[in-house]
Amino acid sequence: MQLTELVRYLDSYLQTAKFRDASLNGLQVEGRDEVKTIALAVDASLQAIEAAIAGNADLLLTHHGLFWGNAQPLVGWLGRRIKRLMAADCSLYTSHLPLDAHGEVGNNAQLLKLLGWEMVQPFGDYRGQMLGFIGQLTTPLSIEGLVAHVKSTLAIPENEIKVWGQTSRGIKRVGVVSGDGASELEQALRDGCDALLTGEVNYAAVFPSIEADMPLICAGHYHTETLGVKALGAHLEQTFRVKTFFVDVPTGV
Repeated sequence: MQLTELVRYLDSYLQTAKFRDASLNGLQVEGRDEVKTIALAVDASLQAIEAAIAGNADLLLTHHGLFWGNAQPLVGWLGRRIKRLMAADCSLYTSHLPLDAHGEVGNNAQLLKLLGWEMVQPFGDYRGQMLGFIGQLTTPLSIEGLVAHVKSTLAIPENEIKVWGQTSRGIKRVGVVSGDGASELEQALRDGCDALLTGEVNYAAVFPSIEADMPLICAGHYHTETLGVKALGAHLEQTFRVKTFFVDVPTGV
């Protein structure tokens, strides 16, 4: 398919224009006109770029792109990544907050689906935009049981899942925000959640989680954000005649 057609579809399907985001979402680097193969990755790292090129990808689709906030000079590590993409005529498309919030292929919707929890309501207010969801468990779990379920389902290494705060009550209602969502602890309390599941810890949330008996489960920024690009890739394969493959470059964070 044509690159312009794919970009129009992604911008519309992900509702890119409605999100206020530090990330420059959408097409960040323009490559060849035709797209037959798409590489998927969480980050537009040089390692992911090299893997995309080695796999003959026409486009690299990532959750974290190269351009954030103000204009940046194309020097150093950023310049090397751009130069590599352009030399290979490989495009880069990025979707940050839109891919967190999407109700079908988004990171948080996919987390609920994989964990087997019912999607109850939107959750995780960022600048007036809800990025996550509250998940309802069929059967209450202890904090130990919940952590074990998350760890095994997401295949998280032993030392990469962290928990702050404890509770003696059965956990049935969980606020879910992938990535850097620990700041949503207060909203989790207001919305009657029994626990908050996110990617990485926010230091300011540690003692409140302990003192409010609100378990804060940090399953890894990377591990909670692989699902969106994978689901979006599967959707594109079903919708268009394209092939996709996932490039796994875990960060340990």
